[in-house]
Amino acid sequence: MKNFLSATALLGLLFISVISCSSDSDLSSLLEEGATSSEPIGDYVSPIGVPDAWISPDLESPERPETWETELAGYYYVEYAVGSDTDNTYGTPNAPRKTIPFPVPAGSYVVVAGNYNYIQNDIKLRGEGTGDTWVAGESGPVWVVSDSEKKAEITDKKMLLSGSYVYLDGFYFHSGGRIQLGSYQSGSQVDHILIRNSEMKGEVDVAGGVLINTVGLEEGPAKDIIIYNNKAHRIGPLDSDVDIDARGCSIQGYTSNMWVVDNEFSESSAGLQVEAGSIERQATTHHIYIGRNHVFNIAQAGIGVKYALDIIISENIVHDIIDTPWSPSKGIGFQYAPDRVWILFNEIYNVYTGIRGGSDNGGAGSVGESVFIIGNLIRDNTIDGTAYNGATEGLGIEINNGATPRYIINNTIVNNDVGVANGYYNSTMYIENNVISNSSVFDIMLEDSYQTGAQSTLKNNHFDTEAKIIWSNGVTHDLESFQAAFNKGEGCISADPLFVDANAGDFTLQASSAAVSSALQPSNLSVDVYDLFESFYNIDIRVDINNDARPSTDSWNMGAYSN
Repeated sequence: MKNFLSATALLGLLFISVISCSSDSDLSSLLEEGATSSEPIGDYVSPIGVPDAWISPDLESPERPETWETELAGYYYVEYAVGSDTDNTYGTPNAPRKTIPFPVPAGSYVVVAGNYNYIQNDIKLRGEGTGDTWVAGESGPVWVVSDSEKKAEITDKKMLLSGSYVYLDGFYFHSGGRIQLGSYQSGSQVDHILIRNSEMKGEVDVAGGVLINTVGLEEGPAKDIIIYNNKAHRIGPLDSDVDIDARGCSIQGYTSNMWVVDNEFSESSAGLQVEAGSIERQATTHHIYIGRNHVFNIAQAGIGVKYALDIIISENIVHDIIDTPWSPSKGIGFQYAPDRVWILFNEIYNVYTGIRGGSDNGGAGSVGESVFIIGNLIRDNTIDGTAYNGATEGLGIEINNGATPRYIINNTIVNNDVGVANGYYNSTMYIENNVISNSSVFDIMLEDSYQTGAQSTLKNNHFDTEAKIIWSNGVTHDLESFQAAFNKGEGCISADPLFVDANAGDFTLQASSAAVSSALQPSNLSVDVYDLFESFYNIDIRVDINNDARPSTDSWNMGAYSN
């Protein structure tokens, strides 16, 4: 069977979508900015498909002085409640400074003890660190760390962090305390920032706000930022009747090369969101990496992307997302024409829709959207009753209004009401190499008012013994009748998938499963998405959800698991 578009044409669409909002030189600079030039220092292993940052986020900080009876150049000790800055350049544990110096010079090691309840409206922390080797009082990054016995706290105020090579470690933001990287005022550039091992605890009774956010400007973008091993939780109500945009993390326009990895986001009115702000600013927000976070008990959406470019969402666990009157429950959502969004190797469960593609900014492809959904486990997404938007069926993946292709490749989609759906407007989907099993209503459900069926491809997928497919004509087909009616579905299988232990949540395949060695090799997909990813980011993602290598020559398994 011939596909309606060749692989070459599809690749052309991908690049056209970028060129429509960026010049050739802009595209080259975007790809170069997203790469790292040297090996990071440390032992950290990045999530699958996520490039290494300039440092390992778990690198060791400088050691605190063993004896600190007198002032030492480069070593600051700050305790706001009892300290004094008078004739006290650095401070010591016995005679602390009152405030953090502004700006903090390169090679500084600043210990903050207790509640830093600075009297200004905002707490301004600016570092003048460098990328050189750390030498106390001379060179290298600025370290701002919590005292080991008196936890550094920020309450009732926003910390405005700016500058270069500033590494903040071990703080507790609560009771209105929060952190913002950058400022709406010029001269507050942000680059090479590490925020780690900290807790951000919000307030329930707020109508908005963000626990961690970036602010970049055209003349001073925010770039090279790591948010690592933090806990951001409890901001905004979970049961509001009106839209409450209280988020754990907000990545705004003019932000690039940002890693949000190995954090916990929970109990908030929204989780993580990447948003350039408008289609005109799309190219300003790019190369954002959201990896291996645990996101749960969040209202409306665990992770959301609007407008931005080159977003890699990998190895996150997202579950128990709460339905709201203004936005349906979804694990990962995208809308307003983001481009080169890669949703890789995540586990999503107990939501109303696992992955949801919403509106495309009304552009009908004028900018172009390319979204790649690869290697995910999407399970147990059902609706008991009726959702706020009237839905009665939980969806594994829902694609709406997609003017350029969405690629659904090598996923395991099990125990959902509907496996893959198109709810409204024409979309183009490439559904290949997936295992879709135990769907209570439909495996595939494409609405009959649109041309999605004519524009989409379904091949080399594994369905249960009785496949249930609606392909834009309102008729429920099993696999055999679907193939006869549409001349599609080559390489598809209808049989028991033979999971190792589905009841225990083990969806690896038994050796005798028909899905074993029945998937297409990447080069035989409609578009080799694995090769495409490597061409963009110089990383090989030919692995399964457990990061086990896929065969280089033999046939692949269908679904998310290779073993």
